[in-house]
Amino acid sequence: MRVLLTTLNSKFIHSNLAVRYLKASLKDLPLTLIMDEFTINDHLERVVGDIYRHKPDIIALSCYIWNIRETLIVVESIKKVIPDSIVVLGGPEVSYGSDSLLEENPEVDIIVRGEGEITFPLLIEHLINNEPLDDVEGISYRKAGSIVENRDRAPLRDLDALTFPYEEGFEDLDNRIVYYETTRGCPFQCQYCLSSINPGVRYLPLDRVKKDIKTFIDAGIPQVKLVDRTFNCNPKRARDIFRMIMEIGGNTNFHFEMCGDLLDDETLDLLKDAPPGLFQFEIGVQSTRVETLEAIRRKTDFDKLSERVKILRGFRNIHLHLDLIAGLPGENYLSFQRSFNDVYRLKPDRLQLGFLKLLKGSGIRKDAETWEYKYLSQPPYEVLENRDISYREMLMLKDVEDLVERYYNTHRYTNSLGYLEQLFGGDYFALYEDFAGYWRKKGYAGLSHSLIRHYEILIDYGLSIDGIDGEYFKDLIRLDYAAQGKPSRYPKGIDLVLGEEDKQWVRSFFNNRDNIMRHLPHLEQYTPSQISRMAHIEFFDYEVMGNKDTDKIRKTPMAILFDYNMPNKLFKKSKLIRLY
Repeated sequence: MRVLLTTLNSKFIHSNLAVRYLKASLKDLPLTLIMDEFTINDHLERVVGDIYRHKPDIIALSCYIWNIRETLIVVESIKKVIPDSIVVLGGPEVSYGSDSLLEENPEVDIIVRGEGEITFPLLIEHLINNEPLDDVEGISYRKAGSIVENRDRAPLRDLDALTFPYEEGFEDLDNRIVYYETTRGCPFQCQYCLSSINPGVRYLPLDRVKKDIKTFIDAGIPQVKLVDRTFNCNPKRARDIFRMIMEIGGNTNFHFEMCGDLLDDETLDLLKDAPPGLFQFEIGVQSTRVETLEAIRRKTDFDKLSERVKILRGFRNIHLHLDLIAGLPGENYLSFQRSFNDVYRLKPDRLQLGFLKLLKGSGIRKDAETWEYKYLSQPPYEVLENRDISYREMLMLKDVEDLVERYYNTHRYTNSLGYLEQLFGGDYFALYEDFAGYWRKKGYAGLSHSLIRHYEILIDYGLSIDGIDGEYFKDLIRLDYAAQGKPSRYPKGIDLVLGEEDKQWVRSFFNNRDNIMRHLPHLEQYTPSQISRMAHIEFFDYEVMGNKDTDKIRKTPMAILFDYNMPNKLFKKSKLIRLY
């Protein structure tokens, strides 16, 4: 019996934790086991061809909202060329409404509902032995022309019974994110999330967690992304894990989904000493409108969350992501603007603006009529509009999200954006809304733009704003541009041609040993020519490093030294030193 475990990930850098758990669960069965991962961007004929070459008797595919359509196309095709193969689907996208999926897709033979680590090996054992499937809990299947749904399997209580999914190593995970979990379930009941269906949290024992984490660090894995729904729901346990990671050391970055208002003083006191880049936190805010949070049964104290986030930001050692969701119940366009401004004001390292999806099995999908939701009937079931926000307004939020991703989240335009934010009186949403209107009017939407072109578009947009000091703004653009790396050429609009006097001043600076020892002592072993490639001097007409108050713009010639030899470039790409 040849069993193929496979899936279509959304991107190449992603890996699939579920198929690795299933692979580990089958290790004692008499079969030939193959695991092969693809992406939704692969040509489907190539996917079908590779599956065919594996000559599988059983094909098991992990299904999600981002891959179900492509998966079903692959299944339909593979059944034409391997008609006797048994196709088994599993995953959150097929765990609800499995009977309908089987009715609509005759090529699918069996569906594993819910957690599969116990169900799947039992199913495979029954198939190997050609035994009836009546007693296998947690499956839906075909029998004598009918669709049968066996009773649900209770969630696994003892997570320690699960084999470590990376027991065989990490050879197939080069340049990919590695996923891991220390808990299953969530104590909260957010109605848009499937974790609210089975209340309660199940924990992996701490000694097992420490052993697993050490394996990641010893293997030199660049990033481990924990899929725990609320990692710090037990603050003491979270602290224990943070502490063990800090004690082990290494260069692995650990990404956690956190509840911001559960960050207590003891946890913050521990985190302030974490090495920069060791931890990355994703904190779900979703909305700051109290009535909306109550409608989705999400308990969040935004004032406390804000206070905790500001403290974390002050440490400058943890990359912070804050999340918002557009399209939630009771959140209209105006109130979303307030939510956006509330979160943007905290200046996270990344602001993720997502759009509500009415997932199968979620509470909010069951209440869709109450809120007059219109949403995509096919995956990813994204909201089009509801009684509080129109489709036109949702489209505008899409444009805003695009520009936040292109400009704010890249951190390439910090100073120039900061100036524009002041011109809009601190109404951050109004800035992006206006920029989005300009972007679409100019025909930039849906196009790919180079890095330099992004700067040029921002220059043109900024110069179109009433009341802007154009020359000062262009100086800020040049500051942002040079801060990212030594310029080889400049965006149109800030083109710079140095006079011979300035060129000589720069050469003299790098040839002067005293200057190097004073400003760049860590580069003393290099020649002036080498140092000039690792550092850069830029001349400005305005004061761009001092007070950024728009009422106190000063035209003061200055020279700034950019040192690109940074030990940790997580938060900035260069160090800026004012020379005069």
